[in-house]
Amino acid sequence: MEINGKTRLLGLLGDPVQHTLSPLIHNTLSDILGINEVYVPFHTHKEGLADAVKGAFELNILGMNATVPHKNEIMASLVDIDEGAAAIGAVNTLVRTANGYKGYNTDMMGLSRELESYGVELDSKRVIILGAGGAARAVAYMCMNKGADKVYILNRTIEKAQTIAEDMNGHFGRETMTAMRLGDYGQLLQENVDDKFVVFQSTSIGLAPNNEAVVIDDPHFYDRVSVGIDLIYNPFETKFMKLCRQAGALAYNGLRMLLYQGIIAYELWNDISISEDVADIVYDRLLQSIRENVILIGFMGCGKTTVGEALARKLNFDLLDVDSYIEDKAGCSIKQIFADKGEEYFRQLETDTLKELNSRLSHTVISTGGGLPMRQANVDELRRMGRIIYLDVKPEEVVRRLAGDTTRPLLQGENVDQRVRKLMGQRGPVYEAAADIIVPVTGIEIDEIVQEISSYIEGGR
Repeated sequence: MEINGKTRLLGLLGDPVQHTLSPLIHNTLSDILGINEVYVPFHTHKEGLADAVKGAFELNILGMNATVPHKNEIMASLVDIDEGAAAIGAVNTLVRTANGYKGYNTDMMGLSRELESYGVELDSKRVIILGAGGAARAVAYMCMNKGADKVYILNRTIEKAQTIAEDMNGHFGRETMTAMRLGDYGQLLQENVDDKFVVFQSTSIGLAPNNEAVVIDDPHFYDRVSVGIDLIYNPFETKFMKLCRQAGALAYNGLRMLLYQGIIAYELWNDISISEDVADIVYDRLLQSIRENVILIGFMGCGKTTVGEALARKLNFDLLDVDSYIEDKAGCSIKQIFADKGEEYFRQLETDTLKELNSRLSHTVISTGGGLPMRQANVDELRRMGRIIYLDVKPEEVVRRLAGDTTRPLLQGENVDQRVRKLMGQRGPVYEAAADIIVPVTGIEIDEIVQEISSYIEGGR
């Protein structure tokens, strides 16, 4: 990006701001769209907030976001406030006007667009909101605005939940929202015995590094969930989401909400509409910034399983073997799948499996089948999933390691060495093109291989 005399400035007011992903969203948009704007974070203390807003206007700053802890207090420094932001009582986006900044709440709009992208409907549905903080208030407004039939807001202390329920019922002129103590969720389920709920998890419980924390751990609660949306996106799959999926419900995190609230702010600043194709590019870059999956690719016998087990232990990651995962779901071996339905069916099954895993895996070492990267659609999914490591093994080492293996047709019969070299010659360039790094493994101890990979991964965090 070239900065010149025509560059416009965008920014974020917050305390703290060091870990924000907003610059990634907005600067990526400017790069893709060719708009001469730069987005930077401004560490702003509460005592200087009003002066910061006034100074930003005098400095001709085009627009800003506001994050914790300024979303409420900043409203006093604005010349106008959007109806939705006023009802929620929080502003996260400042849009320049002739006399000052107008405030919007794109968190609520971003969550709404996320639901649309996943095909989740709220009209006439029953909804549960877990928590009663600022995020819950935005969720409550969106649910009421989208015509939810009943909305139950559950919190450990009922007073905050009651305030939100009263404010929303009053704003919309209907008694749709009910406040309850969190511990009374069992009573709620009994009173609505035939219903399933769309559930929003709006608290910080489960946020990394407390990945195994969850607001409600009762499996019977999750039996009544149709869709679960956790506003947290780190970890990529929270314990709440895991429990939803184990009960057969759909589950999504808040990363697309983060994406869309930023996109909507950018649209407001520039009076433009951003396509889903562009949104998807930004989403992929967000994924790459927060996902810490490690994918091992390579020819049979390169040691993906052995290296994967040791690497998972060192990084304290989960371990998943794609072939084993497919076999468990299919209830039969890959050899049997090939025999019954053919290779093309299996390759499509690999692609479908990667898409499923891509929606939920984080902090996982993933071992892949040797032929999986030969399909470009699979490589695309792997790149979205994490960093790809190619374990590069010599042909003679493959033959040596797998001597006596009767499960692989390639290793049976005459001219094994010749056939291995031919297939490796075909696959090697594909592996190299797909990989983020190439790690030679022939004659190298496992500990050395693992150390090289882990140094690369940890260096990129």
